[in-house]
Amino acid sequence: MSKKLTIVTILALLGTIVISYFAFVKDYEPHQPIAFSHKIHSGVNEIPCTYCHAYVAKSSQPGIPSVMECMGCHKYVNAKYDPKDPKRIYKYNDESIDPTNYLYDGRKRINFENEIKKLTGYWERKEPIVWVNYHYVPEHAKFPHKPHIRYGLECKTCHGDVENVDIPKPQTTLQMGWCISCHEEKLQKKFDEFEKVHDGISKLSDHDKRIMSHTGRIQSRLLYKDFDRKLGDQHKLNTGKEKLININKEVAWLKDCSTCHY
Repeated sequence: MSKKLTIVTILALLGTIVISYFAFVKDYEPHQPIAFSHKIHSGVNEIPCTYCHAYVAKSSQPGIPSVMECMGCHKYVNAKYDPKDPKRIYKYNDESIDPTNYLYDGRKRINFENEIKKLTGYWERKEPIVWVNYHYVPEHAKFPHKPHIRYGLECKTCHGDVENVDIPKPQTTLQMGWCISCHEEKLQKKFDEFEKVHDGISKLSDHDKRIMSHTGRIQSRLLYKDFDRKLGDQHKLNTGKEKLININKEVAWLKDCSTCHY
């Protein structure tokens, strides 16, 4: 092998290693137009997630605050501090926070006042802030926030401990196996709750559970097989139709393909 070919081979190998590292090993770290810290907003100032992500319980998308919303606070909060004033430094969870020299996401030093000036610049130029999205869902799938929030799922389940990080990073890859296992767990928990009212409901077949979840009702003979003998009643009405029991509880059937796929 010639010397030239050897050098080319080595460079190609090194290039492959570097590309593989950034593509598959190193976490993606987006560079946002403004160094927005979730820790400072959600943690230090205790701003609820729903204040900025106002549509999270109403829509499939959580929503991103407009420049006007941000300026609603930062018109008054400009983070001007004297770098020589020791009172500028405050504590949060045993961490000293210096607004004039803050270590953002463990990778760069920022001054809060300068970041707010960037925001003010967008406001004065009447320009939207183009945030970089880094939570991706494959095009053939969907992840609507509304049902997850309504169910009571906490933001930190997927986004981590938002109050203690500047940039929340995905806590899991939204792969099919992870979604299904979570759905099965939540669905079983719901049917276990129904069991306290309707004995035997958790033992129904998936087919019967699915019908129940869509209609909110279940045939009495499926739950109470000895219903006739115990109560002297019939499973059928005088009209000959099946007697149905109203569950009166909302339960989403989480194992349909259409739950997550278009």
